[in-house]
Amino acid sequence: MAFAASFMAAAPTSEGHACGYDSPQTASQGFLNWLYPDSLYVVGAISREVAAGRLPLANFDQTGQDLFGHRFKLTATALAQFGNMLRVASSGPSESSVSLVVVEPMLWTRFDQGPDGLRTKIHVSGAQLGDLVLVAGEAVIAEIAARQLTFGQAVERGVVRLYGSAPQIAKFLLSYSDIGASDSAVETSQKQAFSLASAAAGLSHFASMESHPVGIAPTELGCTSDHTVISFHKGERQ
Repeated sequence: MAFAASFMAAAPTSEGHACGYDSPQTASQGFLNWLYPDSLYVVGAISREVAAGRLPLANFDQTGQDLFGHRFKLTATALAQFGNMLRVASSGPSESSVSLVVVEPMLWTRFDQGPDGLRTKIHVSGAQLGDLVLVAGEAVIAEIAARQLTFGQAVERGVVRLYGSAPQIAKFLLSYSDIGASDSAVETSQKQAFSLASAAAGLSHFASMESHPVGIAPTELGCTSDHTVISFHKGERQ
């Protein structure tokens, strides 16, 4: 904790590295793993899924020049479609807002509750206090958006991790585990959702996944809304 606090204090408040789509520097991943313990396990899980042929290689990891920001646009499109799936499946405005980070470029998206349901905000500075946080990979979101993978399957395979209170996680899994399913697979996916939500409600492992460590404010870890810098918030000790 002392090391992390000193690191945060030393970090610049108004400038830093650009996100992975703008620059190869993605040092924020290590800090993400500290704020959300074991969140980078999704990287290893994604590598296993790619090796097994169950996930395509992320566009971000493709070689060659990214002409006209094509890779970013593909990811943004998938995130927008994912957000639309959440909005359609949403049970109402009483649900928590959700923040999602795509780990390869550290691209944050927030699904904010509004009067007309969830609103998708792509390329935000980070999660807000009280958000349910999802950590996923670019290809994972693209496969869900293309209905080649359900959210529940992604969680079971470890290519998505959830951080928040146990009730938040359980409710989200019950509501959204079947998004990405084809019509013929919805019934099976719903059974999977119930199983995952029951595990989330009953296991201390899920209950320990708090949104932010005690004494640390939400931090801006990746791309900022103007594609330029990363800033860090210094937390107060309680």
